[in-house]
Amino acid sequence: MEIKGFIQNSLLEWEGRLSCVLFLPFCNLRCRYCHAAHLLEPVELESIPRQQVLSYVRRQRDWLDGAVITGGEPTLHGEALLELIADIHAAGPPVMVETNGTRPLWVGRLVSEGLVERIAMDVKAPLSPDSYRKVTDREVNVEDLRASIRSIIGSGLSHEFRITVVPGLVGPEDVERIAPELKGAETVVLQNFQPDHCLDPALREVAPYRPEEMDAMAQVFEGVARRVTVRGRERGIAARGSGVPAG
Repeated sequence: MEIKGFIQNSLLEWEGRLSCVLFLPFCNLRCRYCHAAHLLEPVELESIPRQQVLSYVRRQRDWLDGAVITGGEPTLHGEALLELIADIHAAGPPVMVETNGTRPLWVGRLVSEGLVERIAMDVKAPLSPDSYRKVTDREVNVEDLRASIRSIIGSGLSHEFRITVVPGLVGPEDVERIAPELKGAETVVLQNFQPDHCLDPALREVAPYRPEEMDAMAQVFEGVARRVTVRGRERGIAARGSGVPAG
């Protein structure tokens, strides 16, 4: 397993914490609003030596509040992902993994074996095959998604579910259909998509939702999750910090 991108300092991925971010290659979905097309099939993307990353983490262990592993889809790497998590823990900081939830065996291991301190799962659409295919351009077993959701909510582990909303693709009616699936969640995060650099060129001409529309969709989760936040409003988007993904 290779690391294809590394951000030294970010305040975005793990709210309230200064974290470094590791980007792993490959994904089993092709979400139309994806901004990480360079990670999907990174044949020519330069790798970052693991020891270089771990050396930085060790040096900054008194400053970093966490390390976030994202992608791509990290769980595609199986045991190699678990080894990377162990290496990061040995270097110091707690670990958060971001996943699309399509591989419930590995999601279940992450939460049940105490391998991470926090997990974030993207919920792309209402949990029906057609809805997911519309967003991800792939066939998805929605029962696998439900299994991952149940594992995460039932684990007692710190967690969040993220929903990216896109006019004409994922909107208020879709949010209302998603909400019952996340009953009992710790945190639900609504993210306003950003049109620049979307995988689907047609979405680059679509205007994001207005702040008041985002607020209205967030209200759907009152009584569903213990906490609801809105990220990516037009009036201000958090910056990642220093460093950029390789590529």
